[in-house]
Amino acid sequence: MLLRLRNAAASMAELSQRQDRVASNLANANTTGYLRDRAFATALRERIDAEGSPQSTREAGQVADVTSGSLVETGNALDLALDGNGFFAVQGDDGRTRYTRAGSFVLDASGTVRSPQGHALLRDDGAPLTVPPSGGALAVTASGGVTVGGAAVGRIQTVEVDDPSQLVRLDGASFDAAGVAVQPGASRVRQGFLAASNVDAVGEMVELIAHVRLFESQQKSLKTTDETLSAVTRDLGTF
Repeated sequence: MLLRLRNAAASMAELSQRQDRVASNLANANTTGYLRDRAFATALRERIDAEGSPQSTREAGQVADVTSGSLVETGNALDLALDGNGFFAVQGDDGRTRYTRAGSFVLDASGTVRSPQGHALLRDDGAPLTVPPSGGALAVTASGGVTVGGAAVGRIQTVEVDDPSQLVRLDGASFDAAGVAVQPGASRVRQGFLAASNVDAVGEMVELIAHVRLFESQQKSLKTTDETLSAVTRDLGTF
């Protein structure tokens, strides 16, 4: 009986985490370059407990789904998207390199191309991409080459991650490679486009409803077991 209580409580804890994950996905459904989190669970040491119920040690977690979202045309010269599974490399003032598909960039006062969060877009040589003040039209080729007024100013660094499941989310749309090997990317750069979130809002809502119903069923099971134990304890006191 106590094992049933433990199993129900463990299931409710896992379902609660999954509800939080789905809620986060829904909250970022309109975040540029956002990659949805998907859950996984691994069952270890599967066995039958003393009450004849299946028992296992479960490891639950979540990973980023690197499936590309749709590309939305904006016409803005500093809006960039990757047609493929690559990532842009950006760097904050702390020197930490982040990887993202959110390509909504702006120019700061010194001409450095930055994300709205202030992270500098990196060239393939690791230096921040800077646009000279001379002016002229900014153009980006499919291979990431950048020209201003026809003069080359560098090539945008794009990378691909050997094992995307190991990416560690730093904020809504940027990741730390966490020691996982990265290599030069082959994704096509699209100027004047942005990568939309890959969240399917309807699918997430369906999943959320399913999790809520499963949580409620485990909650009822927990309550029933508790009431049964209370009745047994009460009856034992009459002997």
